[in-house]
Amino acid sequence: MAEAAPEGARGVLLRTAPSGESWAYVAFALSPAPLPGGLYPEFSEARRRADRIAAERAWLAALWTDRTTARWDLRFISDPVSGRTEAVVIAQMYGADPAAAVRAALDTLPALAQLPAHVTGTRVEDTAEIARLLAPFVPRWGAIAEIRKRITCRPLTRLWGAERVATAVSRFDAPDPSWDRVWARLAAEPRRTVVSVCLEACSAPAGLAEALTMRAQAFATLAAPGPPDPLYGVPVPGDPFAREAHGLYDAAARRYTGRLHRARVSVAAEGEAPLSDVLTGLIGHTVAPTGSGAVVVRPQGPEDHRVACGNLLGVNRDWQRDAYWQEVPAFLRAPSAGQLWLSDPGTVTALADLVDADEAAAVFRLPHAEPGEPELFALRREVPRTARHGAPAGSTDVGWSDFSPGA
Repeated sequence: MAEAAPEGARGVLLRTAPSGESWAYVAFALSPAPLPGGLYPEFSEARRRADRIAAERAWLAALWTDRTTARWDLRFISDPVSGRTEAVVIAQMYGADPAAAVRAALDTLPALAQLPAHVTGTRVEDTAEIARLLAPFVPRWGAIAEIRKRITCRPLTRLWGAERVATAVSRFDAPDPSWDRVWARLAAEPRRTVVSVCLEACSAPAGLAEALTMRAQAFATLAAPGPPDPLYGVPVPGDPFAREAHGLYDAAARRYTGRLHRARVSVAAEGEAPLSDVLTGLIGHTVAPTGSGAVVVRPQGPEDHRVACGNLLGVNRDWQRDAYWQEVPAFLRAPSAGQLWLSDPGTVTALADLVDADEAAAVFRLPHAEPGEPELFALRREVPRTARHGAPAGSTDVGWSDFSPGA
C-alpha cells in the first residue's frame, strides 16, 4: 500500500502494511559536481580519485545506524533516448507504525544530505516521483539478475569426521574500483535499464567471528599434509580446496566485526528480451576482479522472480530460495544440515551478503566527472507536483502491491 506522508513531512513516501508496520522513503537526485579549477584542475586524476574514495567512505560511515532495517539504495536508471543516466540515492527506514517510520526517515536526512564534494544532491520532494524512481518498470521474466558473492562447494580429499564436502563464500575483493566502465556501458544500453545497489546497516552477529575463526583453523588443518599413510608410508597431501577456504574464512573472521552492512546488487532491463550478460558481467568483474569472486544469479522460477522484483522495486533484501545457493547441493541447504559443520547453511547465508567497509565502498560508488570524459549523468530536473500534498500517491506506484517490504 502506498500513501503520502503526514502533514509537515513533505518528500517522505510512506508504505504501510495491514499490520501497521511502515516503511518511509526519502530520496536525493545526484549529479556530478563541477570540477574545481575549470576543465584542467590542479590536482591529478589519481589524487582526485583518492579524495573521492575517502569522502565516500566517510559519508557511508556517517550514515550507519543501529535502527532496524535501515537501507540505502543507490540506483542508476538509463535513458536510451538521451543517452544520460539518472542517479539517485533512496533511504528506506522502518517503523513499527507510520509515525515512527516518518521520524526515522526525517532523522536520516541531515547525514544523507552531507554528500561528498564531488557530487551534488537535490531532494526529491514529490512522492509520486519517489514512487517512479522505486519502480520505473516491472521486470519481465529473464530481464532481472543480481550480482552475488560466489558460493563454492567442493568434495574434500581429506575427511573431517563424517563430512565429505565443504563450502566457502568469496568476497568483493576489488580495492577501490572505478565504475566508469559500468556507467558508460549502462548509458549505451539500447533499452531502459536499472542498476540498484542496496546497503542495509547491521552489526556483526553474535559469535560470528569465533565461528569463522574455528572454521579457518579446521581448514588450515585440512590444508596441511596429514600423517603418513600406513599403507604407503608417505604423508597424505593437504586438501587443495581447504587452502582456499582457509584464506576466505580467516579473512572473514578478521573483517566481519563491529559495524557492517548487508549488500544487494540488482540489474534489470525493460521489455521482453532477456537481460544481457555484458553489463552484469562487467559489474561482477568490477567488484571482484580477483579469483572470480562474484557471480551473476538469475531467478530459477516464479517465486525467485517475484523475490528478485521485490528486492529491486521495494528496496528489499529477501533470499531467493533456488538462485542464491548456486552450486550447493540441496541436501546442504536445509537447516538440519547444520550438523555438517564445514557447510553449515546458517554460516553460509550469513556470509553471502555481509560486507565490511572495504566491500561496501567497492559497490556503493557515487557519480563523478572527469575532464574530457563524456557526460553520462542527467542533471536534476524539477518535476511538477501533480498530486496535492497529503493526497494518496498509490496510483503512480506500478506493481507495488506485489512487492511490499517483507512480502
